[in-house]
Amino acid sequence: MKRLVSIKGVEANHFSLIDPDAPYEDEFEAVVCNALPLAFGGYRCVPFRGTFNHDGHLFQPDLALVADDFSHWFIIEVELVSHSLDHHVLPQVRAFQYGKPQEDCERSLSRTLAIPIDQIRTFIQFVPRSVAVVANNHNPLWEQSFRGLGVQMLTVHAFESETGGRAFLIDGVLSVLMEHLGFGTYSAPDRSIRFASSSIRLPDGLVQIIDQSVGLSNWIVRRTEESLWLTKERGWPNIPNETRVQLVKNIGGRLSFRYPQ
Repeated sequence: MKRLVSIKGVEANHFSLIDPDAPYEDEFEAVVCNALPLAFGGYRCVPFRGTFNHDGHLFQPDLALVADDFSHWFIIEVELVSHSLDHHVLPQVRAFQYGKPQEDCERSLSRTLAIPIDQIRTFIQFVPRSVAVVANNHNPLWEQSFRGLGVQMLTVHAFESETGGRAFLIDGVLSVLMEHLGFGTYSAPDRSIRFASSSIRLPDGLVQIIDQSVGLSNWIVRRTEESLWLTKERGWPNIPNETRVQLVKNIGGRLSFRYPQ
């Protein structure tokens, strides 16, 4: 899928392609950071210089694309297709996909998103993330290699008008594989999970949720002025009292519980 977007306020009838092989990587990174939020609304794009450890090797990505509601995010690696796939690109994306984020990830995102470090720590640990490579040109071999790792790929081209206006052509989509909906606490006396926010994106009434211990079961959604309550339709949940519960939704819309430590 291709989409052409321009910076707000730019009015021009003619745009010329800027040579995609001309920019240095840091220049192309700035192009990508401008283009992605325009193409995919509801996101913030910020520099991300945290470190990931994979098999004893340390790697740093370029950008983070964070959903405005903090339900999910993407680690963005910006690359020029002139770089070596095997020796440069693949080791990095493997680290971001499978490696362990280090403490400087918290400091980096806390600074660029202006969010307290304890909140960012929870965000990094529990909010679903995906990895995407954004390149200056399409390369089928790259795309095939990334697909085997569960890594997505897009290309971005920049255009400029005679008056200096900018537009961007984005080829590809970003698929949201899983979303965080909220954290709740199980109350055994109420046979319910209480979420502090009533604005969690769930329909009122009956929903089906996968619980790791019992499989698929029915839960009733009800709201008060300040909270959302999930009550099991039949039986007692196999959840200890005061257990913290995370509610997530996968790409097919299926809901499930997680129990973060």
